[in-house]
Amino acid sequence: MKQADTSPQPSRDETNGAPPVTLTVAAQHDQLPLVRMLTEVVAMRNNCTLDQAADLKLAVDQISTLLISAAAERTELGCRFRAAGDTFSVVLTATTVGDWQPEHGSLEWRILSALADSIEISQQPDDSGRAHESTVTLCTRKLV
Repeated sequence: MKQADTSPQPSRDETNGAPPVTLTVAAQHDQLPLVRMLTEVVAMRNNCTLDQAADLKLAVDQISTLLISAAAERTELGCRFRAAGDTFSVVLTATTVGDWQPEHGSLEWRILSALADSIEISQQPDDSGRAHESTVTLCTRKLV
């Protein structure tokens, strides 16, 4: 007799039925290849073009590098990939202890802005006031 699976099921996107994909890795630079690879694969599986997937991979790599460089010791980098309608988004989170954001108008910011259709950055101080929960959302409108 087979037992019923009672494990929680992933939430489904209301518009296309695709579940979001989440990856959490140690906030260390040696984890970047995994983040890059998953970004490209998930973008392609969600109907992004080759160019869009490549652009997102570069943008995620750059933001992840900045977050990891400023991350508190023994913390994690979270990545959440989600398709909703004609938009594909990547949300990156990390606990940071230093200034890591590219300045608006800088070359780095202009490059990131060219790679994603929108970029949102937020920081919330933790209880100690010494670290921040930093979140970056990158979005692209799928052409397909």
